[in-house]
Amino acid sequence: MEEEQNSNSTSAEKNIETSEEELLQEGQDDSCEKCKEYLAGWKRAQADYQNLLKETERQKKDFVKYANEKLLSDLLPALDQFALVLKHIPNVDALLKEQMDAWKNWLVGVRAVKSNWDQAAKEAGLEPIATEGVFDPTFHEAVAEEASEGVASGNIIRVIETGWKLHGKVLRPAKVIVAK
Repeated sequence: MEEEQNSNSTSAEKNIETSEEELLQEGQDDSCEKCKEYLAGWKRAQADYQNLLKETERQKKDFVKYANEKLLSDLLPALDQFALVLKHIPNVDALLKEQMDAWKNWLVGVRAVKSNWDQAAKEAGLEPIATEGVFDPTFHEAVAEEASEGVASGNIIRVIETGWKLHGKVLRPAKVIVAK
């Protein structure tokens, strides 16, 4: 009987040890799953943080790139006026030589200032919109339509106001007259 009790107690001890081992193993499995879950969450958080850093850097670059947009937009009429002055140069052949020389010197100065404006605009990322060929509503604003011989319908006939882009973004569309 004692042997039976010893054998039963040994058997019970083995069952308890086995149960403890199983519990420990289950606990380790649960802990391992929790660790994997936490690690995956940490990796997602790290990826989100890296994406946030990249997006913030892109936004800063865009801000710097377009920071002068308002200023340049306000200066466009000055660029237009220089182009207009040079487009309407009067005939000075009837002037006296002294007056003609003074006029030509003044004109050289105006052209130099216009050139400086154009260079500064180019360095700031400002460029005129092309107005040859077919009308494109992305870059052009049609102010009128006219019948014109020899020009296909939808092509630009004349430019009323030069359009401008800042780093590829339309700052002001070109105002044009389009063929019917």
